[in-house]
Amino acid sequence: MRIPLYWSKATAKRPGSQGRLASFSCWRSSDVSEEDAQRSALAAAKSALQLFAARKSLGRYPYGCGNVPLREEVIQRFENSQGDLYAAVTRNGYGSLVLNSARAMFIDIDFPNPFWGSPWGTLKYLFGRLLGKPAWSPDAQQDDAKNRLEEFLHERPAWGMRIYRTCGGLRGLVTHDLFDPAADTTLAALQAVGADPMYVRLCKAQECFRARLTPKPWRCGHLVNRSAWPRDDAEQQQQFDQWLAAYMTRQSQFATCRLLGTLGSSTVHPEIETVIEVHDEITRCREPLVLA
Repeated sequence: MRIPLYWSKATAKRPGSQGRLASFSCWRSSDVSEEDAQRSALAAAKSALQLFAARKSLGRYPYGCGNVPLREEVIQRFENSQGDLYAAVTRNGYGSLVLNSARAMFIDIDFPNPFWGSPWGTLKYLFGRLLGKPAWSPDAQQDDAKNRLEEFLHERPAWGMRIYRTCGGLRGLVTHDLFDPAADTTLAALQAVGADPMYVRLCKAQECFRARLTPKPWRCGHLVNRSAWPRDDAEQQQQFDQWLAAYMTRQSQFATCRLLGTLGSSTVHPEIETVIEVHDEITRCREPLVLA
């Protein structure tokens, strides 16, 4: 699981064309020290600057799918008796809390929303959400996705799973055993149950499973967080603190998912018991609240 202890930013500079100064900045992480992260960041910035000067591609990756860990603030870490990190709660780029799990398999299944296909459809959906009357009722999609999970587990009687409804789909948590998020067999299982392809890539790249714990800010009528981690100065920290206070107030009216039930074996691996406890408490999955 790629949850670094330290982050550092470095900038490399060199003379550019027409007397201008060219510069390139990079963030890098380390589990050793900030100094080690700084050295890695400077080396990466220099390399990127050389590639840019040679007019070579720097490469682009979808969110979280590159070769660099996600730069997220660590809120809480969970270690076993041997001192190994098996789960962590982090705050993602737009401000929501996320549960990262080294071996407890979360499954993210998205339902396609027909209202996102046009500007009018998008407005209709958003106004429906604000009025508490969603313009889109994906009950049939929920049944199809759940049936697919049931068929998958029917062929694997030793497996157990908790099923949750999210704002835009289903979430599964496999409970009977632990899994390697980067293993081919794990990725094949995720694909077989219809997991979001981007989520599957994210699991492999970040070497962990992820589940969002708190609402997306815009779903509860709030702006996204604009103060990236680590924050540069006291002013940025103050801006974040103000954003967080407003976000906490708005999110209190929503849940992130709702527990629909369990499937298959009732066996729960000891390590997953803590994951369930943390997940269910923060997502408020047993409360009768609007999902966001």
